[in-house]
Amino acid sequence: PDGTRIYLSNVNGSIKVFAVAADGQVTPRRSWPLPAAGVPRRGEAIPAGLAVSDDGGRLYVALNLSNRLAELDTANGKVLRTWEVGVAPYAVVLVGSKAYVSNWGGRRPDKASLTGPAGRGTRVRVDPVRHIASEGSVSVLDLAAGSVAGQVMVGLHASALALAPGGRYLVVANGASDTLSVIDTRTDQVVETIWVKPNPGDLFGASPNAVAFDAEGATLFVANGTQNAVAVVHFEPGESKLLGLIPVG
Repeated sequence: PDGTRIYLSNVNGSIKVFAVAADGQVTPRRSWPLPAAGVPRRGEAIPAGLAVSDDGGRLYVALNLSNRLAELDTANGKVLRTWEVGVAPYAVVLVGSKAYVSNWGGRRPDKASLTGPAGRGTRVRVDPVRHIASEGSVSVLDLAAGSVAGQVMVGLHASALALAPGGRYLVVANGASDTLSVIDTRTDQVVETIWVKPNPGDLFGASPNAVAFDAEGATLFVANGTQNAVAVVHFEPGESKLLGLIPVG
């Protein structure tokens, strides 16, 4: 929060820490190892999304392969707590005393679930026809109580998260459903689903994979990965509307 550090997720199983000087110069300082993934075909963790507490004292890391969220002490990199979340957690956002974690593969399978490989020996719930991942979800963690408060079902391949100014609404990019799910953080319920392609019936998908609000919170910008475009959405929960697409690379 004070702009003096940058944290980087490293696929080799660690967090890289960089110092930022007053003149903006960035220099590497240290590397913090993460807990082993504990899966059959890989030893190292795969950290993904990061979030820093308001006071800068805690770093939250989505551990994509081991299906956990880790809390680190930013003074020394020590892992303080971990929580079990869904399959292949990707992004994490802090809202007050809660953490929201998007899960590419939805809920963890149970004994009755039809499953397929999620990578490196892990399993994911799949549908019986195409045998691809059949869920996406957002895990809700109560950081004060140290417990998992619940799970919100959203679209397929839940990926990027964006918190609206004021913190009431959390937007989830559903990469394999071509939609955004809007979660009310007061109730932890989905209050709106927004299409990000002009016609929901179009055969070619949009694959939204990143999302950002403008300063007022009235406009959403969405990276539509397979349309080579940024979708512009008027954001008004219950009345949100896709305004158009801006061509990009």
